Formats: sequence, structure tokens, C-alpha cells
Amino acid sequence: MGKKHSLLLPIAAVLLLAAVSCKSDYEKMVDRELGSGIRQDSIFFGLYLGMPVPDFYRHCFELNRQGLVTNGPENNTVLYSFNNYQYPLDMNFYPAFENDRIWKMGIVFNYQGWAPWNKILYSDKLVVDVLDILEKWYGSGFLHLKAPNGKPVWVRVTGNRQILVTLQNERNVRVEITDLTVKPPQKPQQAQEDNRPIWEKYAR
Repeated sequence: MGKKHSLLLPIAAVLLLAAVSCKSDYEKMVDRELGSGIRQDSIFFGLYLGMPVPDFYRHCFELNRQGLVTNGPENNTVLYSFNNYQYPLDMNFYPAFENDRIWKMGIVFNYQGWAPWNKILYSDKLVVDVLDILEKWYGSGFLHLKAPNGKPVWVRVTGNRQILVTLQNERNVRVEITDLTVKPPQKPQQAQEDNRPIWEKYAR
């Protein structure tokens, strides 16, 4: 009986080692960064993961007053424009809240001059500029991977903050900045119904 147990121990160790070694580069990055205990909450423009709802709207109001941002389409997002690239591009953003704090920032980039016949302004070209912006803000080190559907994705994790980049369609590149320590909410976000700027609709 003792002999059998002595044989099982190394087999269990090998299986455990195999399970660990089979982890993807992404999984290893998540484990390493979350295991570091470091928090990286900064998003951009003074916004941050964990920011309370009222502070977000007040801050956006101030950014608007300074002329840095304006209202996005149908006043449901905040719009910032980049005019320092060969082809000017827009960034529309709006966060998701959990327990009245930002846990994810959803961002959509597109070239201002996009048209179905203008292939040079498609999202597969736009993503190069988007990654350049993100690397200037957050540093290099994005992993280039393939999603289960075969589409390309780029991801970087630092501490608790994950930045995920995908080609949403022919026009848009979508970026999600997420706090990996927050469990995603079960309920959908409330629909926005009127046409006032978001900082007026939801100001508290």
C-alpha cells in the first residue's frame, strides 16, 4: 500500500506541473499581475477605476468646460478627438458602474473620414494608431492574440487593470479597460433615454 502511494505522489506532481505549464501567456500575465498586489486604477484625463458616479459626471463637466471633450453621438458618450495623426480620429467613451463606481471603461475609436469605400480608414489600419495612443498612455507590452472566433485581439494587464483591444467592425476599434478585481455585475446597465449631455442626465 505504501508503495502505491509513493508512486502516486510523483504522478500528481507531474500532472500539476503540466497544468501550470499549459497556461497561456495571457493567463500567466493575469496571474503574475494580480499576484503582485499592485493597483493600477488610472484610465485617462483624471478618470480612474473605482471613481464614484457623481465624481465622474462632475469631472466630465469640468473637462467639457475646458474644451477638452464634448458630447458624443446622441449625447450617450463623451467625445475626444485626436488631430495629431495623419488621419484625425475620434474616441467615444462611457463607463460601466458597479456599486456606483467605475469598474470598466468602454471606448470606441474611429477615423473621422471613414467611408465604406475608403479602405485605408478601416479598423485594421486604425488599430495601429490606437495601439500607439495606448502605449503612450500605459506603456508597451501588449500581447497580440487570437480570439476563439479567429479575430485578432491585443491585451495588456498591469496590476488589476486590463486593457483589451478588438476590431469591433470595419469602422471601429473597441477598447475596454477593466478592473479585474471586480466581479462583473449581473444586471444590464440602465438605458439612456433623453438627449441631454450625460453629465446633466446623471449628475447627482
